[in-house]
Amino acid sequence: MRLLLITFLVCNFCTAQKKDLLLDKTLKKDSIEAEFAKLYNLTNTIHPGQFMFCSKANFDKTYLDLKNSIKTDLSIVDYYRLTATLMAKIKDGHTTVDRTKISNLLKDRAVFPFSIYKIKDKYYLDKSIPENKDYVGLRILKINGKELSSIVNDIQKYIHLEGKNETGLNVRFRNFPFYYFIYNPTGKFEIEYLDQKEQKQKLVLKGVVYETYSKEIKYNTEPLTTEFKTDNLAILKFHSFENGYNEADRKIAEKKLDVFFSRLDSLKTKNLIIDLRDNAGGSADIANYLFSYLTNKSYYYLDYFGAKYNTTKQWKHYAQYPNNIEDIIITETKRKNGLNCYTETDATDYWWFEKQHNKPNYYKGKIKVLINGGSFSTTGHLLALMREYKVGKFYGEYSQGSNYSNAGGQAFVLPYSKILVWIPTFQYKMRTPNFQYDPKGIKPDLEIQIEPSDLKTGFDRQMDFVVKQIESN
Repeated sequence: MRLLLITFLVCNFCTAQKKDLLLDKTLKKDSIEAEFAKLYNLTNTIHPGQFMFCSKANFDKTYLDLKNSIKTDLSIVDYYRLTATLMAKIKDGHTTVDRTKISNLLKDRAVFPFSIYKIKDKYYLDKSIPENKDYVGLRILKINGKELSSIVNDIQKYIHLEGKNETGLNVRFRNFPFYYFIYNPTGKFEIEYLDQKEQKQKLVLKGVVYETYSKEIKYNTEPLTTEFKTDNLAILKFHSFENGYNEADRKIAEKKLDVFFSRLDSLKTKNLIIDLRDNAGGSADIANYLFSYLTNKSYYYLDYFGAKYNTTKQWKHYAQYPNNIEDIIITETKRKNGLNCYTETDATDYWWFEKQHNKPNYYKGKIKVLINGGSFSTTGHLLALMREYKVGKFYGEYSQGSNYSNAGGQAFVLPYSKILVWIPTFQYKMRTPNFQYDPKGIKPDLEIQIEPSDLKTGFDRQMDFVVKQIESN
């Protein structure tokens, strides 16, 4: 019994220590102010799309207001709110403060046990542990006495979304327990919700350990899957283009596409559904390879990729991997949109500026494409190409990605707190001169909104609609 008591006390002590690391004001005021200024200057120096959606005056005011709000030492959570709010102000989906450090400290703590999902300006309980399955799909009104719309409005200040996009919020709120903890680090969760009969009810929810929640909602899917429902209907699901970064994986994916489109051609399959929902992007190589099977003509991929800076000497030491950052060779660039842009193949061979050729056995049937707020980055590029060359009809929700992206895959380490921030170093713009840009993302030809009951049943309403539409013709 004594041994058990000692073990219990040690476990509680360890938990308390982690709690202290998250919430105790361990970051010193003067050091934070100095580091926050470094983050501001670094962003001003390198972010290629910094003022696309936020004016310099607005960004500067936000920075000064946040800096002036630092009255005392801060906790890690306090500082995350501060830095994430500044980065989110830019309204760029690739610009964010890394959550890993806080997530690791948070993993043993009980958090709000549900993700939430927004449907037509209302919020619904979504993913959770199996014990909570009866509440999935019910509309949630309040948490701890506060209207959910008000909570979301506050939380959105430090959530990074592209431009004026709204559909991407549901992607971020799969991790709502994390964001609610940042907003209100409490272990008490009293909710007000509407039951099946639309009657208001109150319930005290038991928190779930964050690591348990994270494992429960995680699902592993193949980046690329194919299916022939019938000889006249095939489905290609591309959940990620990250399998294009590694040459061995890319060759496997390309071979799979070769086999798939060869069979489409031999069967003369009349209908193809391409599912790009929740595809957050990845390698341009594999997205381009796919497009070469979808078009009947030659095309170009990028118009330019450009940087705001000339030299890296003053700031590259902040980079997590400084050897991956090089100076811009000004003699090889042109000025476009205030950036030093590489635009054509010369000293360095960039395939994306060369003419691309469609495959001889390109697909000749009808194409329908499923998209949503998780369709981002390289997936946005692919969708822009499809729009430019009038390939397919789009169904679902606005994509978050578009015909450009500010990216670069580079994280920077803040010198005092050691927090990682992701700040783009390049802007990539597609060669799509006729593309009609929309700051909310790429609009589907037909918007199909899921229903609250779909959250509970797992019914794929968007796919079902498209399949039935094909079968009825």
